[in-house]
Amino acid sequence: MLSTHMLDTPRSLIDVTAGERVAVGAVLFEVVRNHCSAIGIQPGIVMDCEICTSRSVLLRRDDGVRVELDRVYAAFVEVQNVH
Repeated sequence: MLSTHMLDTPRSLIDVTAGERVAVGAVLFEVVRNHCSAIGIQPGIVMDCEICTSRSVLLRRDDGVRVELDRVYAAFVEVQNVH
């Protein structure tokens, strides 16, 4: 699925800004992986960043589901821009 998209250099989800489209890569640390998995963020998922605040990142998955991730967790989620 992701092989058909051009991807940029990996970076942290904490660094995305509103309007960016990203693909989730590695999720560091088991506690972060478990939390992300519970809210529907897993490696390979493509999402659009809707809003970034000082506390959280609001994302919309391709299936239309919106998820909010605390910035503390977002720091440990690797993403790449999708063009």
